[in-house]
Amino acid sequence: MYYTNILVSVTEICTVGCRHCGFIGSTRERQPADEEIANWVTQACDFGIPAIIFTGGEPFQRFSLLKAGVRAAAQHPDKPKIGCFTSSFWGKDPETVDKFMSQLEGLTHFYLSTDVFHQERVPAQYVRNVIDGALAHGVRDISLCITIAKDEEEQQIRSMYDDYGDRLLIHVDRVISSPHIDPVAATGHPPLPEHYAKHCYLHTPIINPNGDLAACHVAKVGAHRPLDKDVYFLGNLKERSFPEIMAEADGDYSYQYLRAFGPQGVARLVNENDELRDRFGAKTYSSGCDMCSKVLLTRKGRQALRDHVADPFQQSLIDTVRESRFGEVREGAR
Repeated sequence: MYYTNILVSVTEICTVGCRHCGFIGSTRERQPADEEIANWVTQACDFGIPAIIFTGGEPFQRFSLLKAGVRAAAQHPDKPKIGCFTSSFWGKDPETVDKFMSQLEGLTHFYLSTDVFHQERVPAQYVRNVIDGALAHGVRDISLCITIAKDEEEQQIRSMYDDYGDRLLIHVDRVISSPHIDPVAATGHPPLPEHYAKHCYLHTPIINPNGDLAACHVAKVGAHRPLDKDVYFLGNLKERSFPEIMAEADGDYSYQYLRAFGPQGVARLVNENDELRDRFGAKTYSSGCDMCSKVLLTRKGRQALRDHVADPFQQSLIDTVRESRFGEVREGAR
């Protein structure tokens, strides 16, 4: 199957504690052993995934695990791109940044989370120190990842880094509404297909610290309850290998429906199902992720998706989209 990259969650521990974080109150096993991280990374590289991105929690708070993962990726013969998310809490001065960076040889991309939520705990100067250190160590790409609840927050954060010009990439996402976020975050769109894209982050699966391999970032829900009954769950790397899990996922039409049609497909599902339309149709959602998770993390949402993709016509349609968009031909369809 086609993937642009994979996330590897080093830990769910983070002392920054942003209000919008999906790991607040996590009860999941929070980190693996160094050799497990290295093994999982190697399996993903062997599978042919071209980029490994380390995340958390805050990966720099379990630096030995981060180093083990980066080392495994850097030593792989396929030479994947290697990225890392961070809050930059460790960037208090240039000397500290240099000390960390010198131990992460092979890193090619930094994703620096910086928004009104992170800035409550991490000064912008720390982020600037990390940017400067990354540039000095030859990191090719540096992305500022800005999560907003209100439109004006985007320019507020951008203005802090204007002097870097085109040396920085900018990525902006809407926050997923939660009890910890002002309700204004949910002033988005109703679940109508025209409001949502047919693609999303399903090209980026995530390996969680306990070995769970999940379809997308919404796997954060597994921090609060068992993930193995949810549509986003693919398997556990402590129980089966990466290729074995992917082989099973190849024939999982609930998962493949999401890959083929994204949030737009979930919105269409809501509008075609009376029970889902009654429950979710009058609500608004801050983003496709917000809408998708609110629907599919319910029992009725999961059942509606299973029923929908049981139709042979829908399966044929999914197979056609996969072949045209990803160049994939399902094993049983050959």
